[in-house]
Amino acid sequence: MKKNLSSFLFTLPSLFFFCIALLIPFFMGINIAFTDWNGVTKDYNYVGLENFIRMFSDSRIVAPIKNTLILAVIGVIANNAVTLGLALLFTKFNGKFGSICRLIVFVPCCLSGVLSAYIWKFIFRFVLSALTGLNSPLGSMFWVLPAIVVIALWNGAGINMLIYYAALKNVPTELVEAAIVDGAGRLAVFKNITLPMIAPAFTTCVTMTFTAMLKEFGTVMSATGGGPARASETISMYIYNNLYTYSRAGYGQAISLAFLAFLILVGNLMTNFFRKREVEL
Repeated sequence: MKKNLSSFLFTLPSLFFFCIALLIPFFMGINIAFTDWNGVTKDYNYVGLENFIRMFSDSRIVAPIKNTLILAVIGVIANNAVTLGLALLFTKFNGKFGSICRLIVFVPCCLSGVLSAYIWKFIFRFVLSALTGLNSPLGSMFWVLPAIVVIALWNGAGINMLIYYAALKNVPTELVEAAIVDGAGRLAVFKNITLPMIAPAFTTCVTMTFTAMLKEFGTVMSATGGGPARASETISMYIYNNLYTYSRAGYGQAISLAFLAFLILVGNLMTNFFRKREVEL
């Protein structure tokens, strides 16, 4: 009993800050979503479901949704292809050299998305231009989203790389060696042995990356501010603009709640889908 009480007391500071920083603002936001509050004045009126209905006739929300989905799809494919490839490569390296390689890939994860965006803005604008004579892709309506994926990949690849690396280390070498002795090629070994064994890691990495890219805000805000011509404006940025720029806090909060429900739904659907594939594999 005393042990449980002491454990609870130790969690109180964290619980307090969690309530102050997240829980209370969340419930306050639910209330705001049903109002016409402009985010500045103290007075507001309740408008019922008007803000939620408005989303279906808002033509300006289409571009952010499209940009967000494109960013998420490209990000998931690029991130998991690169991180799985790196993990496969690093399993061949032993000792200090392997540790240094993993450390180099993981270090950018310790940097904030904002700092990473400013670093790559400099690289794209000055280094890339000096080496190739090309303009920064962040200023191109066609290349801006792939460029943001590059920034996000550099900033977050280390986490997925370590997850895949740990999963690959748990693949029984006996099975791989037996398959090679039986004449199986590297591709056949990867498809029939390695991939099924690391399927749980694949599920985790794909789901985490997809949901993270869907709610991407800091990197895009710092790198482009949604430009050029709204070509990189994500749904998170559109929510931010409604809350703080367009003085439509009630509407912005309604979009954020709908987006939260979408993230929960997508995350659960993806997890269940890949969990079923794990069993089949």
